[in-house]
Amino acid sequence: MVPSHYLRFPHVHGDLVTFVAENDVWVAPLTGGRAWRISAMQLPARGPRFSPDGTTIAWTVTQAGAPEVVAADTEGGNFRRLTYWGHQSTKVRGFTAEGDVIATSAFRHQDPRHAWGYRVPLDGSAQTVYPYGPLDALVQGPVTGGTQPVVIASVLTREPAWWKRYRGGTAGKLWIDADGSGDFARFLPELDGNISDPLWVKDRLAFLSDHEGYGNLYSVTVQGQDLQRHTDHSDFYVRHATTDGTRMVFESAGALWLMDSLDAAPVRLEISLGSASTGRRPQPLNVVRHLAAATPVPTGTASIVESHGTLHWLTHKDGPSRVVEATAGVRARLGQPLGADQVAYIADHGGEESLFIRDVFATGVPGPRSRTAVPSSGSSLESAASAIFPTDGTAAEDTVVAQDTAAASGVSRWAFDGPFRASNLTTSPDGTRVAVAGEMGEILILLLDSGTLFTLASTHHGAVDDLAFSPDSQWLTWAEPVTGEGARTQVRLARTEPGAEIHNVTDGRFRDHSPVFTRDGRFLALLSDRSFDPVYDTHRFDLSFPVSTKPFLVALSADTPSPFGPSVHQADPAPAATLGADQADDEPDVSVTVDPGRLAERIIAVPVPQGDYEGLRAVDGALLWTATESVGVTGDGRATTSAKDPAKRLERFDLAKRAADTLVSEVDSFEVSGDGATVVVIHAGKVTAVPTKGKVDKDSPDNVEVDLGRIRVLLDPVSVWRQAFDETWRLQRDFFWDQEMGGLDWPAIRDRYRPLVERLGSHDDLVDVLWEVHGELGTSHAYVTPLLFGEPGTGAQGFLGAELAPVEQGWAVQRIFAGESSDPQAVSPLTAPGVAVEVGDIIAAVDGVPVPTAHGPSVLLTGAAGKTVELTVVRNPEQGEPQVRRVAVVPLRSEERLRYQNWVTANRALVHQASEGRFGYLHIPDMVARGWAQLHRDLDRETARDALVVDVRSNRGGHTSQLVAELIGRKVTAWSFPRGEQPGTYPAHAPRGPVVILTDEFAGSDGDIITQVSKLRAIGPVIGARTWGGVVGIDGRFSLADGTAVTQPRYAFWMTGGVGWGVENYGVDPDIEVPFPPQAHAAGEDPQLKRGMEVLREMITTAPTDVPPVRTNYPLLNPGKLPPRPQQG
Repeated sequence: MVPSHYLRFPHVHGDLVTFVAENDVWVAPLTGGRAWRISAMQLPARGPRFSPDGTTIAWTVTQAGAPEVVAADTEGGNFRRLTYWGHQSTKVRGFTAEGDVIATSAFRHQDPRHAWGYRVPLDGSAQTVYPYGPLDALVQGPVTGGTQPVVIASVLTREPAWWKRYRGGTAGKLWIDADGSGDFARFLPELDGNISDPLWVKDRLAFLSDHEGYGNLYSVTVQGQDLQRHTDHSDFYVRHATTDGTRMVFESAGALWLMDSLDAAPVRLEISLGSASTGRRPQPLNVVRHLAAATPVPTGTASIVESHGTLHWLTHKDGPSRVVEATAGVRARLGQPLGADQVAYIADHGGEESLFIRDVFATGVPGPRSRTAVPSSGSSLESAASAIFPTDGTAAEDTVVAQDTAAASGVSRWAFDGPFRASNLTTSPDGTRVAVAGEMGEILILLLDSGTLFTLASTHHGAVDDLAFSPDSQWLTWAEPVTGEGARTQVRLARTEPGAEIHNVTDGRFRDHSPVFTRDGRFLALLSDRSFDPVYDTHRFDLSFPVSTKPFLVALSADTPSPFGPSVHQADPAPAATLGADQADDEPDVSVTVDPGRLAERIIAVPVPQGDYEGLRAVDGALLWTATESVGVTGDGRATTSAKDPAKRLERFDLAKRAADTLVSEVDSFEVSGDGATVVVIHAGKVTAVPTKGKVDKDSPDNVEVDLGRIRVLLDPVSVWRQAFDETWRLQRDFFWDQEMGGLDWPAIRDRYRPLVERLGSHDDLVDVLWEVHGELGTSHAYVTPLLFGEPGTGAQGFLGAELAPVEQGWAVQRIFAGESSDPQAVSPLTAPGVAVEVGDIIAAVDGVPVPTAHGPSVLLTGAAGKTVELTVVRNPEQGEPQVRRVAVVPLRSEERLRYQNWVTANRALVHQASEGRFGYLHIPDMVARGWAQLHRDLDRETARDALVVDVRSNRGGHTSQLVAELIGRKVTAWSFPRGEQPGTYPAHAPRGPVVILTDEFAGSDGDIITQVSKLRAIGPVIGARTWGGVVGIDGRFSLADGTAVTQPRYAFWMTGGVGWGVENYGVDPDIEVPFPPQAHAAGEDPQLKRGMEVLREMITTAPTDVPPVRTNYPLLNPGKLPPRPQQG
């Protein structure tokens, strides 16, 4: 029997098995048959576990946007929430023998990957933390001879099946305390695999491992001997193994398997959900949530609206919507109006992208049902019928996709030659041409009169994103990358005919983008990052170019004067007065003339300041673009922590007045109609149409908010999942860094996993399958990131920035985390002016509700993040009556930044104290904006000490490692001696003495790179543990129709010094390895930091600190006595 459901996370007790399916927890007989639901929340659930007596099941489910530990009776009912941790890392790992839930979470720690273990009582009483540091699992063995072994599994940054054959620094490891003394040692260190899910099965330790290349179940004795394999899965990994001490259950490919003992053969459990499969029923399209684009038709009276892979013709003011493309299991995108009543777009009928043109108002009926038609030999043109009505949930095989005899339906298809991913599509003003750009640098032109599809241009430097036709439809312009990763781009143009000569408009020295013809055809307008007006940095000696974009015009004809230049006396009116205007009805049509000679020299700056401009468009007598205020990347420079970054604004530059005004104050994206009179704006899920001639009031009849509610489509989830699976697979095929896929049979992998899609019960199941497919690549950065969601109507958990403990009157404040004044997100609400809460004070009530003994204030702070709440605070003085106050605070959304800054401060204080102030300490949490800011907070002060600890442990990566390496690798080569001040180093901020680098397994990506670069450049010895091992980069360019982000490891990384490709899937070995065992965490010690300081003490004796010379031996400036005249001999 082929399994009909996708079942996950099993656990066994007695004659029952519990598991997750369709976003809920179920229970079924071990003998098979019909299961029954324990939960009915339809929210992602994880890891159900029976209590030791079998009466209770605990699991995690999304509550208020984060997974929380919940429990219910096995027989049903008595649902209760056990945690209010508000952290994405929370997981249920099992039960203690006494009946407490074992859960892991990083909610009290500075790194979201550092999940510690907690005992969570079912009665809601106080939770206790296991002192062993970050862990993924904790299991206690059988008691023998008065001792009980404890095994801890290290934290996994990703499930083993989601990165198969992973061998980097965070590969799963086991630690064992064999005699219960609290001293742990590595267990099975010789096993070169990714170990997870430790289980005590009678007197043997079982676990999952892929050291033989496949994920299977193994076991050893408590001494780590007699390794045995108990499963032989070579198609799908064995996952999520659990036990009741004798029997084991596990999941593989969405099916559950039972083993009665380690010696028994696995048996698949035949389980029927007996469910209506509500997660598979057709769902109304949420147009606003998935709104992708709105492009106006030439007259500006309607727009082509794209949402969740469907296209619709929607009038702006009234009337019904009309479906352009909404075929079940097909994604349509890049819809553009073509002439008065056609739409050109890209769709993936048949599993590959093709170009489609649809006559929107054709009245033909679809032809016979069939699969995608095959183009006739020698022709790239085929007609097709499209199922354009809301789906009724029928399977893909029953959905009309394409039919090559149904020309009456008004749909035509042009297939591309080989795999092709379109990046941009535009149509000509006269409706006779379509231009398509590909992600691999191709530009294709379709001539509709002849049906010819030809390649106009191509580049090996990446995708072409900007395409624009001339007003007479005879020319096409585009911005073409001329260096890797789009650092520089060049504007080019050519006639839209086969074999046309390509002309360079700009020389490729800068990033030139958004080219567009003015409406009179005399100029090409473009944006260019060629303004070199730097600003001085305020935190360190540096200059940068935060904004460098300006708009420009290029005169296409050699005799066209500048619209902004001087004119001859009594000459014709200045060209700017009519520049870009439409031709009058009695004037001939626009004809574009291009004089290619010295074209790049005829560039004219538009008189506006440099800025952050994007999306240039030309309208009658004006240019439109979006402008954004220059703001910081982290958002910490905003007016308040709750303030939003300023939105883009749509500006209109009047060519005659030579002035720019704001047309629309808040814009996410915009497009202009073909007649240039209307601009359609998207912002915050709303679509608005306004005239381009000038700003109108919000209540003006010319300001039209388009009613998206008129779009009505039912989405068939299974068809959506099929399309998402196929597109995800195609994206890896087309963009994985090695076009040979590392020797993998990628089509065979597709064929192996695709049948699983038919069994899925939720989008969460789809995400799991996509992760598994990505995992087959055995490569870093192959991510699947769905849109986050929580319970409707709930907010995020609020936090007070303090440690609390229950007392008689409420919960007492035991510690208030000290804030960091330069980090606005690292401030405890209890330290706000006027609040004046102190250690020892008792929080007795929240918003007037007494604090419950079980969970403390956290239960009353659910949904309170960022909102004002009232705390009743009791202070018990040494003498007299208690003092009761009511104070208002705004709880934090997360304590991560606050706890992080406290951790850094504690480390720095330890280093200063141990070295008597001689050693500096800097921690870099990542290689993006936040890490760059953190590095500079204390850069000047810490590098001025005699030696320096640079800590990149837990560095989450990014792209600034080359900047960091330059800073920490500087060497003092000179000194500056200002009078009345202390000497300064040249170059500035250069470390004055030896440097050590601390790293660990959580330093990854650019954290791997900074570690390896530190070794290659001999910046200092590297101390700690082998790093994560993931350096094949991504760009985050693609998302699925529902917004799920899928990444393709595209940017392979090769390093000098004999390293080559060796960092990927291995990591960087430290020069001095220092493990961080569980007992060190229990003792509150940091052996890696300690060893780093020891090494600095040794180094400073042989490599002394650079110190400025004594202020003596100055050169003498006195010229001395004037000698006799030379002629006097």
